[in-house]
Amino acid sequence: MKLGNSASLTRVYNRSVVLDALRRNESLSRIELARLSGLTPQAIRVIVADLLEEGLVQQLGRRKGLRGQPQIEITINPGGGYALGFHIVDNWCHYLATNLAGKVIVEGGTIELPQDPSALKPHLYRIDREAAQAAGKSPRVGVGIAVSNLMAAGGLIEPHPENRAYTEEIRRHFGSDTWIENDANAAAMAETMFGRSKSAADFLYLFVGDGVGGAIVRGGELQRGHRGNAGEFGHVVVDPAGPTCHCGNRGCLYTYLSTAGLKPRSKQSADRDKATRSWVANAIPALRSAVVSLENAFDPERLIVGGTAPVELLKALVDGLDPLGPSIRSDAPERVEVSELGSTSALLGAVALPLLSLMSPSAAKLTKQSLTPAN
Repeated sequence: MKLGNSASLTRVYNRSVVLDALRRNESLSRIELARLSGLTPQAIRVIVADLLEEGLVQQLGRRKGLRGQPQIEITINPGGGYALGFHIVDNWCHYLATNLAGKVIVEGGTIELPQDPSALKPHLYRIDREAAQAAGKSPRVGVGIAVSNLMAAGGLIEPHPENRAYTEEIRRHFGSDTWIENDANAAAMAETMFGRSKSAADFLYLFVGDGVGGAIVRGGELQRGHRGNAGEFGHVVVDPAGPTCHCGNRGCLYTYLSTAGLKPRSKQSADRDKATRSWVANAIPALRSAVVSLENAFDPERLIVGGTAPVELLKALVDGLDPLGPSIRSDAPERVEVSELGSTSALLGAVALPLLSLMSPSAAKLTKQSLTPAN
């Protein structure tokens, strides 16, 4: 069922359209904002005035060197707010904070998860104080949490039971402005906020780590599928006669690409480099097959490979794909790209969640939607 909107919701959406244009282009004049957004100059003047008053944007001065009356440039105000991000993976919790422009203000660190989740409290108080001190008088716009093994069903997204108590502890401390996402989707959002897809609306993200997942981004928004589990690229079957996967199928991409399969090889071999080369050689044909299938199924603008795997390993995989088999993207100048964000992409994605919630013009902002799924 389609839900209606109101003038106040339209106002929120239009504000995010302006913020999104500024985020992608760094600075724009009011005339350029009107042209790019499709809003009237009068509407832009009102929106920019409101954003200036709230401290979310700032004026840089008049642009010089052009004909006619120089235009005043508007840009995101870095001091207009800050966000915190947490990535829970295995027995560890990584964290960092950035300002509104995405610049890291707290380099962060790593906490070993205590057996008792309530023992996180002193760490959270410390992190909270550290971020607030680094941000000065800037308000916190939200907190993001990236979690492995996130479960989704019927639109309800929850962390796996082994992580749920920790995420609830974080939510309890920081309040309702807390977003949670699986690490693959979060990493894709990091690409949108900080990486190579800042200007791309449609792309696929393949997450490589101990787990293998992915994300589908269309029109700048995550596509979740009917049950909320879209993007499980790790379970694309690349060889029906391949090894048995934990999902029950045979020859899933996960069985070739999970770096968990690399660790035993490294321990059993005195020559770790040789073991790594052997793993890469075994993984490349599976990845090549998966890439062609994903291209034909989704026809993405870009296809990015990233995750928690070392960048050198990802580059070796992608370099080995040449030549790729034919697909509907055969004429693309660069069919597969390695993320430039490194192995902290999921953590960067966590901090991007509240920033993008503020700045991205999601269609959901135009509708009154209940936070509780219908029975």
